Amino acid sequence: MFIEQLHIEGYKSFGETFTIQFRKGLNVLVGENAVGKSAIIDALRSVLLDDDFERKPVSDTDFYLPFVAGGTRAPAFTIRCTFGGLSQNQQVAFLPWTDLEGRATLTLQVENKENARGRYKRLLWGGASRASMFERELFDAIDCIYLPPLRDAEAKLREGRSSRLARLFKNLNRQSLQQAKDTGCKHSLVLKVKNLNDELSSDKDEDIRRANELIRTRLLEAVGTVFGQDTQIRFTEADFSRIVESLRLFFFPQVDSGVNRDAFRSLEENSLGYNNLLYIATVLAELTEATERVSFKALLIEEPEAHLHPQFQTRLLKYLEDTAGKKGVQVIVTTHSPVLASAASIDSLIHLSRHKDGDSYRYAAVPLAACGLPKESKLFLSRWLDVTKSTLLFARGVILVEGIAEAMLFPELARRVLREYNKKQKQADRKMAESLDEGGVSVINMNGGYFKHFVQLFCNLTNVCASHIPIYCSGVTDKDPPKDSRPTPSAQIEGENPALELISRVSRSPWARLYSSELKTFEYDLAFEADANRDVMLEILIRLWPSGKEGGVKTTLTEMKRKPSATDTEKAEVASEILTRIDDSKNIGKGLFAQSLADELRDAGQAFSVPRYIKNAIIWACGGSPDDA
Repeated sequence: MFIEQLHIEGYKSFGETFTIQFRKGLNVLVGENAVGKSAIIDALRSVLLDDDFERKPVSDTDFYLPFVAGGTRAPAFTIRCTFGGLSQNQQVAFLPWTDLEGRATLTLQVENKENARGRYKRLLWGGASRASMFERELFDAIDCIYLPPLRDAEAKLREGRSSRLARLFKNLNRQSLQQAKDTGCKHSLVLKVKNLNDELSSDKDEDIRRANELIRTRLLEAVGTVFGQDTQIRFTEADFSRIVESLRLFFFPQVDSGVNRDAFRSLEENSLGYNNLLYIATVLAELTEATERVSFKALLIEEPEAHLHPQFQTRLLKYLEDTAGKKGVQVIVTTHSPVLASAASIDSLIHLSRHKDGDSYRYAAVPLAACGLPKESKLFLSRWLDVTKSTLLFARGVILVEGIAEAMLFPELARRVLREYNKKQKQADRKMAESLDEGGVSVINMNGGYFKHFVQLFCNLTNVCASHIPIYCSGVTDKDPPKDSRPTPSAQIEGENPALELISRVSRSPWARLYSSELKTFEYDLAFEADANRDVMLEILIRLWPSGKEGGVKTTLTEMKRKPSATDTEKAEVASEILTRIDDSKNIGKGLFAQSLADELRDAGQAFSVPRYIKNAIIWACGGSPDDA
């Protein structure tokens, strides 16, 4: 049994109907800020009645408020959970909630009307009919635990009624406590504490005996025998709840069976990261060892990466995924960490986004498992979606490039393109950000021409009915005619790059575009575009070329810089020479050259023209119209 679908309307940021699909096991919600990740977790907490002691009641801010002057909050909100994967026994147990297809639904509806005590009336019911209302005994079979983003692990593990340790012990001993109650016997832990108390009160310990006498004597002196009360120092009350609520968790610096067990430390002496892990481990122990009475177990975690270094983040996520699968716990996680996103399996990721729609926003939730990825692409992305590439899951726009040179230069080229684009816009609302960073656009270096795998996240390349991530994505690929060719605008040479076949198919998508260099390759086209480009690139090559190596190269480059290129043939000759020297990894290489060129382009006064296909890619990813470039 697991949450298959969540339906929200009128709640927090979700004014219009919003639906998100979940899977059994681990679900990882990713996306930029303000796309509703926390609101989804809050909605689940509200409808599932999570057992956090700090659960707050419904407030006026839970009702949707449109982003307009004088806007009013929604008259009500509705949250509905649909459960799938019910076993036959669960279908029988949840019969009042279950439809003919074997799915169970649970609905929470709250009207925006306060009662005399300033509270909002909550209506909670199972099944399709509101008349069925809510059966508390059925809800006892649902166990939902929430871990907030800013966790106070020390407080949650400290002794007291809200202690997670106490909760764990009570759940683990629920059956044995009932048996002890039915038979009139005492739980073994209670007997142990009772024996300790009896020993302490037997006057065998001189210090305790003296303390008892002093307290008793002073009390009698103060109030006399009529009003006096007897006292006795004990370890704790011999009651199971009181005993487990007084327990504390300590840690040992090393996991070693031979370590001195007296060398323990309190949680206050531990790091925040380790305490977070101890807290999560305690909660998982409680969930995974839940009794048979529990049919559904859910763990909601916001930002589990808090205070954890990258290796710990990866280990934790893999453990959560493994536990979810083996122990039957549905885990729903929100994260802003590319480390966690890259460690998660493709099928567990759910991408969230929002788009302006008049005076409000439209929200979308797309499970990557629903993108129709062929097995080959899914395996490829699972291997290649590392920390740098997984930033595409948190971006507002994406530019896919083939190598390090494009990845280094695109941010600087984009500043020039966007500045020029915005100058042409007469309407303020059509202007875009001044840089990729400001626009939330990520440049993803694929280290090769792997567009067919990546673009399928944003567009449909097959006839399979599939979803896609609704954010703007552009790709830039080389035309790649024969290596020794010198194409010009009037003498084009057919490209050999397989990615060129994708251009027309990708262009059918409302979100994705793929652009090719117009002549040969990225560096060749940059050099051919304008004399100013040629001169800057030649100057960098002259500066970077190692002294004493092929001395004639510097001379050739210097002569080319001094002589203007009058014809396209001459431009092609210079562009080809520049590309040849950049490709020489023993002496320069693309990475070093791109870094040096990017440094030059940071000077806004440096003349440099951007080829049209690069302009189009940048403007598309930033949400503009490439035709305006």
